[in-house]
Amino acid sequence: MKTSIHKIIINIILMVIMENIAAQNPGEIIFSASMIDPSNPSGTETEFNAGEKIYAVAYLPDMLKNLYQNQSPTASLQVEIFIYELKAPMYEYQQPMEMQLTFANMWVNGTVKDSKYLMVDLVPDPAKTTAYGSKDIVYKSFGKKYEGPVAFAEALAALPAGEHKLKVVVQCYYAPVASGVITIKGDNYAAYAKLAEQINEAAANAAAADAAFPKAVTSDPAREARMVAAFKNSNDWKSGFIDGTDVVKTAITYDWEIRRHEISGAILHRYCIAAIAVKTRSGGCAYYKVTFQEDYVGGNFQPLHYDGAGDKINLQCDKL
Repeated sequence: MKTSIHKIIINIILMVIMENIAAQNPGEIIFSASMIDPSNPSGTETEFNAGEKIYAVAYLPDMLKNLYQNQSPTASLQVEIFIYELKAPMYEYQQPMEMQLTFANMWVNGTVKDSKYLMVDLVPDPAKTTAYGSKDIVYKSFGKKYEGPVAFAEALAALPAGEHKLKVVVQCYYAPVASGVITIKGDNYAAYAKLAEQINEAAANAAAADAAFPKAVTSDPAREARMVAAFKNSNDWKSGFIDGTDVVKTAITYDWEIRRHEISGAILHRYCIAAIAVKTRSGGCAYYKVTFQEDYVGGNFQPLHYDGAGDKINLQCDKL
């Protein structure tokens, strides 16, 4: 009996939540200077001062997954988020001009695909953001910088003093599905540059908490020693492009593969790839996927040399 009553109560609560969500206009984006409860939004606003945090929720016309065609149920969905600045038209009869400030690709997975709303952290508190550290919402990084709120904050930092009207648009399957407009004003937008750095650091730390060092496909201590020596002797290491003070672990993740000339078939070289973990200059840990090569000359493979490294991947030191 108690179980039945509990189920009834839960169903009533779910109905109330869904009614609150449905009360929002599909296609509308709402904004706030603090995190928003999408099922019961409060404290929403459309005017902000330079330096304030900005959160948003986009209410969609249907469940997110239904806005895409011919997609695998397990596929990540690419959502595009654009920020435009609205400029006064040249003539009164024209619509305001939309000048794109920035955009980002959000990759959506899991239960978020079943929602009729989407949390969009524009410039969040670095310690309170849903944009990074989740498997359901992912912004990718390029080099040392993450997409999403990092780029949004940098775009706001570049605004000149004064008042600006911004339009935020969410696109699914290359079609606009929600939009909203805010006004932001101030004498100095430089605070957003510092926020961008802090948000990027928070994103890196969140990625580190979820990262794992790759497993080796083979063990070859002698070759790994030559790899470390070539790695440390490279210009990338010496110039500081590689953020490392010392190598702490090495794992060969892709064993030798021979490359041949496309026409003659002659052997050119062979290459392999290793994950090399380093102690970073900030005292943390990270690893790089590093390619090594041995050229083929006179019927013999020449000494191993460094051929390049991929992006830095932060991870917690205790996972090494």
